[in-house]
Amino acid sequence: MSALLALEVARRAAIAVNKVTTKVNNQKQKKQNKQGPAPQVKQKNGKQHPNRIQANSGSSPFVQALSDPFAPSSMGCKVPDPFPFPTQSYHLHQTTVLGTAAGESTGGVMYLPNPVFSLLDTNHINDATKNSIITTALVRLNTTSTIVPYGGLGACGITSLAGVLETYRVVSWGIKISNLQPELSATGRLIIAFLPIGDTVPSYAQLINSGMLATGYLPITGIPAGVLDSANLLQLPTAMEITVGDLLHGDIELSGMYTNSSFWTFRTPLQTSTPFAGSTEGDDVTQASGVVNTIGWKDSTRMVGGVGIALYYEGIPSSTSAFQVESIYHLEGTPAITLTSGISPVPSNVCKPYAGSSLEVEKGMNAVNSIEKVVKFVDRGANFLNKNKKTISNVMRGMSSYMSS
Repeated sequence: MSALLALEVARRAAIAVNKVTTKVNNQKQKKQNKQGPAPQVKQKNGKQHPNRIQANSGSSPFVQALSDPFAPSSMGCKVPDPFPFPTQSYHLHQTTVLGTAAGESTGGVMYLPNPVFSLLDTNHINDATKNSIITTALVRLNTTSTIVPYGGLGACGITSLAGVLETYRVVSWGIKISNLQPELSATGRLIIAFLPIGDTVPSYAQLINSGMLATGYLPITGIPAGVLDSANLLQLPTAMEITVGDLLHGDIELSGMYTNSSFWTFRTPLQTSTPFAGSTEGDDVTQASGVVNTIGWKDSTRMVGGVGIALYYEGIPSSTSAFQVESIYHLEGTPAITLTSGISPVPSNVCKPYAGSSLEVEKGMNAVNSIEKVVKFVDRGANFLNKNKKTISNVMRGMSSYMSS
């Protein structure tokens, strides 16, 4: 009798569990029906991954490139504007190490949206005896370390750029910041601020001039390099502060921002001291005062409509390689043609995906028009202590066993 009673109890319990499971499944199905099916990503063999959701699903390639320039899908991106002629895409991807010199605990740089004038060591501009850049793959605009122009760098040389493109523009760009300090002793904080750039950037000829003064860089953002420190940057509405401890958990990716669509106007990498017959370079700096004459040929360094990214760090141990910063520039341009007989071979992928409208470009700008849309935290898991608790426990147990034996 007791066996029959136990079977009846088990049967009723199974029915109850089945009812609960059915109810839960029905609720999940209703929720999924409201949300719609998850987007599916096709493999090369045509099969689909039902549970893998592609980043920025539904966005155009241009919008994806603006919001996530480090994504593989951003490679080869072009601007969908009315420009009807064939273009070629290139990208520049380099790494720079920032840190402190002996006796120093601070440093600062500013990244710029231009391939030939990409980075400004504001620490060196303020004091030519100091440097924030420890190592870099970028090209120095001037190789003499004791003068101000040594603090200006480009992602590529202007001659190299002119060798592949007759005209060019930056489609999208961004930087990625990683910590290089030992994880158990990492200290300091990093200030990040976005600064709009005007149409008065010094010319390439001025930037490589050995007599360039610190005041010559003032027109870039209208803010002297000497005040791009933590106290002043934090006053800006586009500033944010993170600790080095935050970077132990992952990297910070920063996408470029844009103030108007004139940023995507084509530029030329050509630069001469006498751009037009009967005229002289109009951007010569007055060395005594650093005042810039804004009339003249300064096309290759123009970045109006773009936004610079200023970095300032403090509380870093002296003589320390503190941060690794990756920079990436996606370029689009018309292929260079040789002056010899015939023309140089043109790659078969030199084409516009389609000629769009200015409205599409404006929509792309709206996708990156606020700080929360251009700052991304790339989680690399927990910090050293958290992700290695098991290992550390095993080591400690082993040491205890050794000590007791």
